[in-house]
Amino acid sequence: MLMKWIQSLFPRHQEKKKELDQSSRRVALTILRYRESSKEIQAEIERNKFSKYLVYDRGDHHGGH
Repeated sequence: MLMKWIQSLFPRHQEKKKELDQSSRRVALTILRYRESSKEIQAEIERNKFSKYLVYDRGDHHGGH
């Protein structure tokens, strides 16, 4: 009930909520695509048996190097 009251007073709020929902869906889709691509790349590396020659950067750059 409170949300309907807010929306009636502030139509821009409804537009912003719609934009936020669309953005959230785009981010979720991008993450899903990234995960799928990552799985495909990992599978290809395993099939080609060259993974032991790769150096992986785990992104842990917080320690003192």
